[in-house]
Formats: sequence, C-alpha cells, structure tokens
Amino acid sequence: MHLCVGRSIFGALLAISVATACAGPAGPSQGAGGPTPADQQPRRTKTLTMAVTAHVGALGNLGESTTTGGWASTAELHTAGLVSADVHAHRPVGRLAEKVPSTDDGSVAVQPDGGMRVQYSLRKSVTWHDGAPFTAHDLVFSYRVNSDPGLPNVQTDAIFLISSVEATDDLTFVMTFKQPYFLGGTLGPRLFWPHPRHVLGDAYERYVETKNGDEFLNLPYWTSAYVNTGPFRLTDFSAGDSLTFEAYDGYFLGRPILDILRIKLFSDSNTVFANILAGTLDLNLESTLAPEMGYQLEEIWGGGTVYRVTGGTRMLAPQWRQGIQTEPANFDVRVRTALYQALDREELAAAREGGRREMAGWEILPPTDLLFPAVKDGLRPFSFDPDRAKAILAGVGWTPGPDGTLRNASDGRRFKNILTATAGYEREIAAFADYWRRIGVEVEEIMVPQSQTRNGEYRALYPGYEATSQSEGTGILGKLEGPAGNAANRWAGNRGGYEDPRAQRLVDAFRGSLSEREQVQTIKAISDFIVAELPILIAYGTAWPLAVRKGVKALDDVGGGGGGGAAYGTYTRNAHIWDVD
Repeated sequence: MHLCVGRSIFGALLAISVATACAGPAGPSQGAGGPTPADQQPRRTKTLTMAVTAHVGALGNLGESTTTGGWASTAELHTAGLVSADVHAHRPVGRLAEKVPSTDDGSVAVQPDGGMRVQYSLRKSVTWHDGAPFTAHDLVFSYRVNSDPGLPNVQTDAIFLISSVEATDDLTFVMTFKQPYFLGGTLGPRLFWPHPRHVLGDAYERYVETKNGDEFLNLPYWTSAYVNTGPFRLTDFSAGDSLTFEAYDGYFLGRPILDILRIKLFSDSNTVFANILAGTLDLNLESTLAPEMGYQLEEIWGGGTVYRVTGGTRMLAPQWRQGIQTEPANFDVRVRTALYQALDREELAAAREGGRREMAGWEILPPTDLLFPAVKDGLRPFSFDPDRAKAILAGVGWTPGPDGTLRNASDGRRFKNILTATAGYEREIAAFADYWRRIGVEVEEIMVPQSQTRNGEYRALYPGYEATSQSEGTGILGKLEGPAGNAANRWAGNRGGYEDPRAQRLVDAFRGSLSEREQVQTIKAISDFIVAELPILIAYGTAWPLAVRKGVKALDDVGGGGGGGAAYGTYTRNAHIWDVD
C-alpha cells in the first residue's frame, strides 16, 4: 500500500543463529592439502524467520475470513498471481502473466454487449512445485473452484463479475466480465487464486458429484501437501506453531536467495514484540505489532529498521442480521449517528497511533489514495459531541435512569451494546466502550478466541458491533456489498450481514468505472451514501510497523507493496530476492 515513514535504527542486536548445512561433499582438511578454495567451501544455509499473529488452519484462499495478523500478506511466498506490484511504486507488473493486460494493445476491450474481455498471456517457464507445467487450463479449473457457491471463497469481488473463461491455448487465458471492471487486468492471487488441476481435478469432480464440500476442503493438499507456483514450497505444516518453506529451484524468476523461510505463528503482539527484542525473529508483517509498539521499538531497539506502512481503516461495524443483533436500536440511523458522535476519533487515533491525531477517520479513504480529494472531510459532520449524542438518543426514546444508564421509554429496557474484537485490540474496544458508557450505554466487551479468528461462522455472528478493519484504499467497499455471509456460502460473504440494493448499485458502478473521472464521481456518491446511512462507523487509519533486524535484506520495497487485502502486490512479492548476512 503506501509507505509512510521508514528510518534506520542504529545499534546492535543479538544476531539470530542460523542452521548450517553442507551443500556438497566436504573438501580436504587444511592439514591434508591446505585451505579449501573459496569456491569449494560448503555453502551456509540461509534461513529467515518471520512472525504472523494468526491461527492458520490451511493454505489457499478457501475459508480465509480476515486479513489481520499478517497471514494474508504471506501469500506471495508460496503462491504467485497473474499480476503483482513493481518494486518501489504500486504499479502492476506481470507475474504469472508476461505483462499486464491493457486497452492500449487490445488485451482489455469493452464488448458491444457491455461486457469486458481480458486476455492474459502467460509465461512459458512456470511450473508447479511438483514440477508439473502451469498452463491456462489450470486457470480455467481455478475459476471453477473459486466461483463454486458451495466452497467458501471469501474474496469474490472479481469472481462474481466474470461471466466466462477459456484457455485458447496453453499460454493464453481469456476472461469475459459481465461489465467493465477496473481491476480486471490486475488480478493478484487474492482476487484470483490459482489451483493445480493435475492435483485437485479428480477430487473436485467427486465433490461436484457428491456435493460433499467437507471432503474436498479436508484434503491434505490444503495443509501438508500444498503446492503452488511461488518462490517457496511447503515442507512442514505444524498447526498452531509454524510453517516451513524451502526455496523452489524451479521458480520462474530464478531460485530464491534464501534456502529456508519459516513463518512462526504467535497468539498476540506482545509475544512478537518480545521475540523481536530477543533476536529470535528476522521480521514481522503488518498488524502483528500494535502501532504504538513500533514507536517503542524506535526508542529502545538498536537492532534494525522499522518501516511504517499505511494499513487498513479501523471501524465499528454493526451486526445487520435480525435476531443476531442484540439491540434493535442499532438498526436506526439516528442511534448510529449518536453513537458515532460519542466517539472522540482524534483522541482514539492519538492513543493508538503514537499521538498522531491526524489519523482520525474523517473520510472513507486514506489521504494517500488518489481518489482522496473526492471524499475529503465527508465525515466531518459527525465530530465528537457527546451532548449532541445524548440529545439525539433522548429524541428517539432513550433517557438516563437513576443509575445513569439509558433506558427505553416504551419498555424500560437498558441500552446495552456488545463490542467484539480480535486479540491485540483489548485496549481499543475498552476505549470505544468507555466513550459509550459516558453517554449512558451499557457495554460488554468480548475478545474473539485465537482459535476462532478464521472461523467464518463464529466471526459473522457477533451480537452487537465488531471492532474491525478493512483493507487499505477502496477495500472499504467490501463492507457495503453482498451477499451476506451464511451457511449456504460457508459464511464467505459480507461478515456483518449488510445487504442494501442501493449500496450494491453504487459499488457495482465504481467497480465498472474505467476512467478516473468516473471513479471520482462514483466514489463521491459512495461517500455520500455512507454519510447518509452510516452502515459502518469509521474510526481512524492505521500505520503498521514492520521491523526488520539488522543483516536482513527484506521489506525495503514496502513503498510498492500492500497488505494482505491488496488486489495485487503484497509485501512478500519480492521474497525471492530477500537475503540474510
């Protein structure tokens, strides 16, 4: 996404020890024939250990319900997409594709019927980790899997807009979209995940016959037997602890410099922070350290560099499912307005973002987004005003009882909200809850157990409000579009259950905007809709710290990358050229 600040931290840190192994037969000893020539000395095994805060139950895109914890950003370590991002600017470049499709050369073309045809020309040298050739026929198969309504693909922005796909030959993949789609020629793995037909084809056909999705999803492929097209191939899947990857010699951009890459799984930010200071980690990805921890590292750590990247947008998302929402008053836009104005977003941002009050969310897009001028100050009408919040609530029948808690004029019930958040955000929901308690709302705080972080059903059925984040930039649109997550789609739809045809039309219009002028107009209309309806309460933006220990060459290209929710080009896109001293 966008690089905010990167600055070196001087000093020394205890170096992480790395395993050594012989690359070939040992040379003669010095006593037997003098020193071993440098070009014959055993090569040191280069190992890198990185941190994510996640419970990883499987690889691939099926069932991944969150981009928090850095796990989604690891995708390009093991899985290449059609397109990735350039080194120091977030410009699309070909990855599995030879080049980025374009209207200039006719590989992107709007059809007479209003659809859009996109042709991807594939590289000739790509193989899967088992050595099998990668072809356009694999992508046709991938579309079948990714678009199957019985399988839990949580990222369907592009998939649901595709009307057909075909492989005109082994190296030409053609997609036809139902309408113009602004990301149709820039599909990274998150938007279009490649699956190996030669590995999964038979199992998928059995699923089509039996409709037993569990059998397909429980294949060893998704864990210990995973293969794909990225620079590193899986060698060990230790659920709840770590995943180990080995350099894939046949990677199409050249064998990675690192030999072994280990992803260590942690349950919370504090443990990641302690391991960085102890020198047992080489780097961490976004949302694995709280923003304030980055500032602490800059003050006390002398062992490397801390980069800051613009992350997602923190917000409160109400539960929209009748019967699950515990306080029906939250369906009233006037009540949501009052709750919003009870929050001091500047103070929230300052507390969370190291004093940076300017991170408060006054717009639906971050200031670094090209479309920011179109939405600037859109949310200013909801500035902090607790007296106004109390007056609005009184006007709709909520007045304080003897103990100061709001009670409903019609039935006397207490106004109770339940706030839910994932591990690492205890202080955040405590702050939200405190502001609401000040105006008389009774608030219960619930933390999602680490084991449930990627349980789509559990996450979707939160009872009141969820303190959550949405991917940087226009990822905010995901909170406005359907379908709602449900058992039929394995809870892979909109997590909060929000469905509004007006919002859907606006999102569809934006996704179909191919010119900057159209995008400005449609994003402004979306901003106006959010201001009028408040389907979400935007709090502030995040600036995630990425710490890289001294002696590690990695993440110096953050300016061109993005977090796990990026349409293309994550922070791990160039892991094949990472190195350690």
